[in-house]
Amino acid sequence: MRPEVRHGGQRGGGQGTLDGEPGALTGSPPALVDAADAAARAAARLADVHAQLLRVHASLDGQRSTAVERARGRVATVADDARASGGLLEAAAGALHRYAVTLGDARSAAGRALADRAEALGREARWRSEADEARRSTWNIAGAGLLPAAPDVGVPGAATPLGGPGQAHQRLVVAEREVAAAREDVAAAEARWRSARDAKAEGSRRAASALAALADVRAVRAVTAAGADPAGLVASGDAARRVVALLPRAASGGDDTARRALRDDVRRVLTGHADDPAFWAVFWDTTTPQDLYLALGPTSLDPTRPVPTELRTALAQGAAAWAGTASDAELREFGRDVVTGVGDWPLGLGERSRIAATLLPAELPAAAHAAAGDALDARWQARADEQAAATGTRGGLGGEALVDATITAPLAAAVLAGYARHPRLALDRLAPAQDAQVAGSVRRWFGWVPDGGWPDDGRGVAGAFAAAVEEGTTSHHQADQRRAAVLVSHATPVLPSGLLAGPTLDDRAGADVARAYEPYLPSVGDATLNQTLHRGSEGGPPEPAPAPGIDADDGLAAGTGRRADVLQPELDAFALRDVVAATSRSPEAAQAWLGATERYAAAMVEVATSGAYDVDTAPRYHLAEQVLGGVGAVTGAMQAETLATAYDEVETREALISLAGDTLGLGTLGRSSAEALAATATTKGLEFLDTSGPVAEARAEVGDVGHQTYTRYATTIHDLYLAHDLDLGIPLDEAMRRAESADVAAADHEKLSVARQFWGAFKDMSQPAGGGR
Repeated sequence: MRPEVRHGGQRGGGQGTLDGEPGALTGSPPALVDAADAAARAAARLADVHAQLLRVHASLDGQRSTAVERARGRVATVADDARASGGLLEAAAGALHRYAVTLGDARSAAGRALADRAEALGREARWRSEADEARRSTWNIAGAGLLPAAPDVGVPGAATPLGGPGQAHQRLVVAEREVAAAREDVAAAEARWRSARDAKAEGSRRAASALAALADVRAVRAVTAAGADPAGLVASGDAARRVVALLPRAASGGDDTARRALRDDVRRVLTGHADDPAFWAVFWDTTTPQDLYLALGPTSLDPTRPVPTELRTALAQGAAAWAGTASDAELREFGRDVVTGVGDWPLGLGERSRIAATLLPAELPAAAHAAAGDALDARWQARADEQAAATGTRGGLGGEALVDATITAPLAAAVLAGYARHPRLALDRLAPAQDAQVAGSVRRWFGWVPDGGWPDDGRGVAGAFAAAVEEGTTSHHQADQRRAAVLVSHATPVLPSGLLAGPTLDDRAGADVARAYEPYLPSVGDATLNQTLHRGSEGGPPEPAPAPGIDADDGLAAGTGRRADVLQPELDAFALRDVVAATSRSPEAAQAWLGATERYAAAMVEVATSGAYDVDTAPRYHLAEQVLGGVGAVTGAMQAETLATAYDEVETREALISLAGDTLGLGTLGRSSAEALAATATTKGLEFLDTSGPVAEARAEVGDVGHQTYTRYATTIHDLYLAHDLDLGIPLDEAMRRAESADVAAADHEKLSVARQFWGAFKDMSQPAGGGR
């Protein structure tokens, strides 16, 4: 039944007839415009609210407290709600405005068609009456074809030059022709009316569809968050539902040719909607990661080519767009499904793992990465338990468990990159609050390396490690500091045979490891001197490597009465040597450690010259000893592989450190230190080491590096101490006497305590593994 047809009247009268004559189209464009304008005004008000909330949120930046964090989260949530609601109203206003125009045009066209039809019906009625009159006046004359042709008469009853029966007959011919023309006009008018009616119906359908699409809150949120046009919601949603319907068939339906064609269709559609947030909102609401893996990844029915880069990019963008509108519960479910959907069947496991990694871009909210990490941790733990049950031994990943971990390494790298992006999550997952759980966490995440190395050259693992430590060390809560220190203490002996044992390590990964150890440089020198051969000549036999935990002695330096800024870990000095050596194999990587020692030295000098030790200056020199012990340990460890190469008589490679020019960056701390460096900048010790020579030559080269490092740091500290006292108004002679304990120009400078601290740490830490204990 057509909605715009009237019933109940006679032909030509009223609004319609029992036959279903057309009538005026219903609807009020002005009412639609009023509703659209009201929605637009409300959207504008919500836009103002959103802007105001953003200003409130910005005003809270820089403030740190639980209450402020909670308030910031609530403000952000309300701001997002205001933006989404405003976008919904704006989209509704647009749909109503468009339909108002369509309805107005359709009503106008229908009105003109009805008027034309009415006029044509009137002409038809008049000419029918004329025809009836002509028939009554016509004689029954045979051979009517002999009569003259009818004149072109346009008005019923018009006179003709013929009279009698001939005239009546001509009138009949004309009337019938005009009746036919009127009927054609009626039909044309009705066709135009039907076209207007159909245009109104189609506009109504589109408006209803557009408004119904606005009921998909997630899609609306995604579109408004992306600043996209909500008008495309319907088309995007339809496209997403169509491709979801293709996934099962692309995985296992039809013959080989048809299935490959379906997979190509799926890939093309997904790639084409990379920047369509509404598409992904509907897509991930109606499918699962496993459905996607099976449709894209290789199967026994179709060992197809790997997923191309452009599709991986689209999947990552789509996951991020969907996640921006998801609740924490939905994010957790998604993160878990990304991992569990990979499944156990071996064919295509590597490709499914790579697709899964694509679905976990680092910018996803923490809840998704937390659930994914937990699921992956559980998977690895289950494999390790199976391995232990089969072999009767427990420990880290090995055997089939290591094979599975290696195959799923791309997924692990993505999870760890997410941890690195969310430092609190990194601390919570990598450094559990219970110390007994830290060892297992460290073994699973840091204590192994995939065969062939990490797919990202270790950036995810190292980044997560650094993020966790930074989150703990920058926290005001000692519990967080403790967790970070315990993590580093456990990780130090594990890293050399785990993460750092891979065939490749990105320089940025090495820099992240260096960054993680920077807060703990105050402990490095002491740990080294206590555990090395140096202790044998100073205070008894070397101490064994301590058990992982917290260093009970957190004093900054003797006599200062100060503690280190953060809780310090117990460190295995020789494991740390291996960590430093493995993460400083290129000048770029070495610079991260050198930068850490520079900042450490500058901070300690600032403490020494703070004014607290201007009367009793002894603590200054204990601080200098602390600095030089730590610097000696780090820079010595950076040379360990140089001597190892000489011992093994292997192929020549570049030295780990070049001290030429301003590499150390300490030139701003003291003028004479820069002069001392310039005086020795061309010596043989500053060139790349020729490790093809005998061990004695390598030792001499390393010794030169040590001398230059010691001279630079000790001279800088001496100059700054001297400058500080001169600034206090102390006479030059007295100031020089007060600074002589750090004067490398003194005749007996090698007997200075600072020299013994530096060289004791440097020499033993520069010994390669196996020769230092």
